[in-house]
Amino acid sequence: MKVSIFFDGQNFYRSLLRYDESLRVDYDRLATWITNAVGGPNAVFTGAYYYVGVSPGAPPLVEGFLKGLELRPGYFVKREGRVRRTGRCPSCGAEYEYTTEKRVDTRLVAEMIHYAAINAFDAAVLISGDDDFVPAVEAVNALGRQVWVATWSAEELSTDLRVRCFGHIHLSEGVGAFRADRQPRALERARGIGGIPRDIAGVAPRGNVLRGPQPPPSPFALERGVVELQRAEARLPHVSRGYFVTRWKSHQLPPAGQERELLVQQMVDAGLAEELRGRDRHARIDGEEARSCEREGDTMAS
Repeated sequence: MKVSIFFDGQNFYRSLLRYDESLRVDYDRLATWITNAVGGPNAVFTGAYYYVGVSPGAPPLVEGFLKGLELRPGYFVKREGRVRRTGRCPSCGAEYEYTTEKRVDTRLVAEMIHYAAINAFDAAVLISGDDDFVPAVEAVNALGRQVWVATWSAEELSTDLRVRCFGHIHLSEGVGAFRADRQPRALERARGIGGIPRDIAGVAPRGNVLRGPQPPPSPFALERGVVELQRAEARLPHVSRGYFVTRWKSHQLPPAGQERELLVQQMVDAGLAEELRGRDRHARIDGEEARSCEREGDTMAS
């Protein structure tokens, strides 16, 4: 049996952080484990396709991960540019910009059907629980191929998608087989190893309310901050620094106030967030952009 894997990149990454923020995946072992779970020890891995939207000037952490992934045997990264949109703040009336993924899901659907039609696989594994993929699964089924769906938890899987798939793979069951043996270099740098700026390595950033030496940020704390900021941006027309630091409710973040303010600043300094000031102030987070605006005099961030 020939097995191919199709990653909805953003969905996979966010779900992984929700499942276990400390887990580091060995993607070669992950492909082997999934292939065996679907077809047994004699199954043949025929490729993994990772679909993701990337903004121009994405943080080095993002681009480094994608380049490392596509250097692995059998992995192919399918990048699509993120598209700029504009909106208007309901509070102050200022215009702001943001970016959103464009053509990522469409490309995944088109290529999965294409590869099914040319007999590139006998079984496809879709790593996403989004019911937007239901028509694609039905089309691949009609071509006589199996489609399996893989998620970190059953709660993230659409019922409509599950009933149309041949089977469901619980990724949590394979953690012991594909957990990485060591931290990636990018995360080592986030711990203060090899070239991280001094304010990340233990000195509070200039202008922060916390003074004096501070412990270096955990890379997992930085990732939690990124995910929570993306959640805030998805729910709100704009996200101000003050709102995210003092009012955004999340058990994944430090308590509102000084500790969270420090985390936000560390995200900015680590290149995971970008803060711009002026008429259209915004923050760019982990390949996504969350636009922020506020009344005159407030400091904007995310």
